[in-house]
Amino acid sequence: MEFIVPCHIKINLCLWVGAPGVDGYHPIRTFFLKLRSPEFLRIRTGSVRTVVYHRGDPFYGEHLVLRAQALLRGRIQLPPVEVECEKALPAGGGVGGGSGNAGAFIRWAYAQAGMDTDLSVAAQLGSDVAFLASRMWAAWGEGRGELLTPPEGDLDGLRELRGIIGFPRWAIGTAWAYRMLDQLRGSSSDARLPEGGEVEPLLEGLVRGRVVGLMSNDFIPVAEKVRPEYVKIWRDCESLGALAWGLCGSGSGFFALFSHQEGVERAFAELGKQDYVRSLIPLEVCR
Repeated sequence: MEFIVPCHIKINLCLWVGAPGVDGYHPIRTFFLKLRSPEFLRIRTGSVRTVVYHRGDPFYGEHLVLRAQALLRGRIQLPPVEVECEKALPAGGGVGGGSGNAGAFIRWAYAQAGMDTDLSVAAQLGSDVAFLASRMWAAWGEGRGELLTPPEGDLDGLRELRGIIGFPRWAIGTAWAYRMLDQLRGSSSDARLPEGGEVEPLLEGLVRGRVVGLMSNDFIPVAEKVRPEYVKIWRDCESLGALAWGLCGSGSGFFALFSHQEGVERAFAELGKQDYVRSLIPLEVCR
């Protein structure tokens, strides 16, 4: 039997990074928004052995779907399967492409076993895998990103936003970005994680169609330091009439949100001409 399983990706509408703890990990506070992904899994049961292969853009290192399979064995009944991962997103873009592949497989595996998805298992694979394996369309993420809280207030209007995600001609590795952030901060203690009340007015402004501008992300100084082109990217997003724009996770991708489809179409036309752009995809919030 064959199953076609859609994957999801995410953007961090805002992202703050605390000082590293004794374990070396940085606590974060972020607002995840789940998006439709052009990637999907083709899962075939009845295989004599478990195998994962991909088509499309390459990925780095061991594929997270393989790690997800190994993690699930012994927890749920999981027969050998053949998984074909249709890749379309560049690695190092900050949208959680690999995490979305793993999240899709985990959702499918638990559904086949007739069980609710155990997000604590998903969290062992990466800080955003739990969100992408969940049924939440948006959430506050804390800890390393695995501690999820549904948003409060009337933010359903965020689902109506549309936009673009751009992938520049360079990648930014997550581990490297954290090292660079620590270097830029040095001994500075300027790593406070804000409370939700400081941020939610911005999200409510987006719901009401107000221009919010560049969204807070502690990795923006890192990105701008190594790639000054980001300053031009922000200017271009503003000139195109975007409500909000920002960096996808730790980079390298960027996003721009619009209230009307005309703005999205104009962004595709104008940003597609820029030398810094490798590819653009539509930003569609999951419902």
